[in-house]
Amino acid sequence: MAVTAKTTNQETLPDEKVEAARARLAGTGRNDPCVCGSGKKYKKCHLADDEAAALAPPKAPDPDEVLAAGWQLFEQRRPAAAEKEFRAALVLRPDWPDAMVAIGLARLRSGDQDAARQEFNEVLRVSEKLAAELRELGAKDAFTRKEAQAYLRASHALGCLAFDQERYQDALVDLERVYAVDQGAVGTEARLIAGAALLKLKRPADAVPILEVASKSEAGAGRALLSLGLAHFASGDQAFARAAILLALDANSHFGVALLGRVPARAANLGAATAGSREEAVGYAQTFGDAWDKEAKSFLKEVLAGRSAEADKTDGPAGVPAAE
Repeated sequence: MAVTAKTTNQETLPDEKVEAARARLAGTGRNDPCVCGSGKKYKKCHLADDEAAALAPPKAPDPDEVLAAGWQLFEQRRPAAAEKEFRAALVLRPDWPDAMVAIGLARLRSGDQDAARQEFNEVLRVSEKLAAELRELGAKDAFTRKEAQAYLRASHALGCLAFDQERYQDALVDLERVYAVDQGAVGTEARLIAGAALLKLKRPADAVPILEVASKSEAGAGRALLSLGLAHFASGDQAFARAAILLALDANSHFGVALLGRVPARAANLGAATAGSREEAVGYAQTFGDAWDKEAKSFLKEVLAGRSAEADKTDGPAGVPAAE
């Protein structure tokens, strides 16, 4: 959907002149004398001017519709075409965070991380007032507010970019912007990545309170509990580590196999993975598995063995309850 400009002079004409032109068109034949008194036929005199004046003005493109068209192209994995639409929407509505973050995501999908980062930072620039208001209000559900979604998406994307590039301190700054005002699914994901960044920085004790909040969320609680267990283990608290890991395994029994087995090369779709599914466990292993060093995995094996032994005590052969 291209952005077009008006091609007639109607926008400068008073309404009465437009109505007069339409009246002349309706009441005057092409070969009739022009009503101006020139003596010329209407078609040779004022017909063209009246037709131009009476035309309905071209409808200005709706920026929301242009943006929606861009997202359709984005979902079709056509980032270059999508970016054109996003930029057209930005022309129609300058400094629009929704269009700006969309441009950043299109650049990211095209593989241009530097350009994507610039766009995301521009979103933060135009959202400074909003960010301050969210913090002042003590918001905990910011992503449910449409006006805040672009800001949170940009901050989250910047945090992920920094994490992938091993700029862990930068990642913490960006991700804190998200989870400080959102405790829903988006904030939980930000806490999970922030926790992993702190573990990479050898600061497991700092990761514990961040992950504790995530572990109480409806979204991603199992993964948060697993990371919380790792943070406790790295902090030297094996009792709390064992308890958190056991709760994580109750939420998703596939975590142990995913972390200790061979991680598939194909990236799991965490966005579509349901809680407790194998895909959720594989996605966790692909994203955070490298934070589990040899000692942590040995401890995980120990927890799994103890859990299995406890299950054997509860159930006899073939699932028959053991005699007391």
